[in-house]
Amino acid sequence: MGLFSRKIVVATHDGNFHADDVFACAALSLWAEKNDKKLEIIRTRDGNEMKKADFVIDIGGIYNPDENALDHHQKGGAGIRENGIPYASFGLVWKKYGNEICGSSEIMKNIDQRLVAPVDARDNGINIFKSLIEGVDEYSVRKLIKSFGPTWQDHVSEYNKKFNDALTTARVILKNEISKAKALAEGEMKVLNEIKMQNEPNILMLDKKFQWEDVVSKFKNIKFVVYPAVHDGGNWCAEAGKDDPNDYSSDRIKFPENWRGLSGRNLAKASGVEDAIFCHNNGWLCVAGTKEDALKMAEKVLQIRQN
Repeated sequence: MGLFSRKIVVATHDGNFHADDVFACAALSLWAEKNDKKLEIIRTRDGNEMKKADFVIDIGGIYNPDENALDHHQKGGAGIRENGIPYASFGLVWKKYGNEICGSSEIMKNIDQRLVAPVDARDNGINIFKSLIEGVDEYSVRKLIKSFGPTWQDHVSEYNKKFNDALTTARVILKNEISKAKALAEGEMKVLNEIKMQNEPNILMLDKKFQWEDVVSKFKNIKFVVYPAVHDGGNWCAEAGKDDPNDYSSDRIKFPENWRGLSGRNLAKASGVEDAIFCHNNGWLCVAGTKEDALKMAEKVLQIRQN
C-alpha cells in the first residue's frame, strides 16, 4: 500500500460494460475506501492512459497480479478455480483483495461462491444455471447490471454516466452481501450451539430470527423451527425444516391440508390453537401470536404423524 499515492487510478475499457468490470471496480472502490484512498476510474482503450494507471482491469490482455494488471481475455485466460469456473476480472480483484475487503477468508470465500464466481462464469461464456420453464429465466445480478447499459438510442456521451450508476448499485450490493455474510456466519454458529444444547430436537426453538436453513439441513431429526417474526408485531413462526434450503419441495414435514390457506378464527378452529394467525397454503409455515402457540402448532403436527 505504500506504493500507492492517496489517489488510485483504475483503467478499464470504455464503451459498453458488464457485471464483471462493474463489480471489479466496485470491489476496488471498497478496498480503496477501507485504506483511506481516493479512487479514480478511467474508461479508455488508450495504451498510454493504461500505463499511467495503478490498476488495469478487464482490458490490456495481461494478467500480472504483482503489477495489478488484471485481465482475462488473453490466450490461456487468467486461471481457473477448483470448481472449474475460470476467473474473470471481478474474480481476479476478489482473489487478491477480497480477504482484506471482508476482513475474513471465510467471508471472502462465501462471497466468491455466491456472487463473484457466478458473474465470472457468465462473463467467460459458461452456463451454470438452467431454466426449468421454457422462456422464463431468473433475473440475475448480471441482468441487473445490464439494465443500466446503453441502448442504440443512447449517445456515447451517456455511457460513462450509465457506468457510474451501475457502479453505485454494484457497491451497494457488494457491501450488503458482505454484511449479510458476516451476520449469517455469526448466526449459524448460534444456531449450531442451540441444536447441541437442545440435543438435536424435533422442534428447534430460537430466540432470534437467525438464518438457520443451511445448518438445519444437516440435522435430519429437526422437523420444525420456531422463531420470532420480528417484522410482524411480536408474532412467532413455526416453519418446516428442509433437506435442501434451495429446494422448496424438500420440506421434511407439512402442516395439515385442512389448515392450509386459513387465517384468524378459521385457522384457530381447524387447528385447535386459540392464537393461531396464519397457515401458508403450501403447508410449510404457520404463524401464531405467541411462542407457546407456535410451538403448540408444531407439536400437534408431530402428534398427528405419530397416530
